[in-house]
Amino acid sequence: MKKYTTVLLLVTAITAHAQTTHELTNIGNAFDPPLINMIAGDSIHLVLSDPHTCTQVDETTWMNNGNTPNGGFNYPAGEHTFALDVPGTYYYVCTPHANMGMKGKIIVAINMDVQEQVADVLPRLFPSPASQQVTLTGLSTGSSVEVLDLKGQVVLRPTTANSTLDVSGLEVGTYIVLVRDQQGAALLNERLVISR
Repeated sequence: MKKYTTVLLLVTAITAHAQTTHELTNIGNAFDPPLINMIAGDSIHLVLSDPHTCTQVDETTWMNNGNTPNGGFNYPAGEHTFALDVPGTYYYVCTPHANMGMKGKIIVAINMDVQEQVADVLPRLFPSPASQQVTLTGLSTGSSVEVLDLKGQVVLRPTTANSTLDVSGLEVGTYIVLVRDQQGAALLNERLVISR
């Protein structure tokens, strides 16, 4: 009976992860957050004030602060929820404000199958908010850890995947902690708040 309970709990945890919804909004003429790391099948809950849009563009258009749609998603102001099932990088802009740099990026990682996830314990991060250090549990051999700011820039990349991460050098603010396995699949994508 205990064996079946453990498998059921793991399957329940995997199912819950597959249904993660990431919040995306705007603060003035900026997307918040400007970078979302997610797993294929996760959803985006988008809330935009008028006159902003969330319009998918290609990388070249995005780099040049252009606003020509590439035929992907294109949402006007208001509230929308959508899922991205295909791994890759999605670039988007606000059509009226692209030339002012109102743009963002969504990175969609491959969703691991059930056997791989059951075999490994999923990583956890705590506490958040934190001031000096955070603890990462469930790291497997070969895992890589990155801490990104909300612009998507790597601000901390420990050389070894230890269970304790020194964050005392980070400024107060919000960051994303991304843990990947040896093949590059995202195992953890969690917001970290630094406060002092």
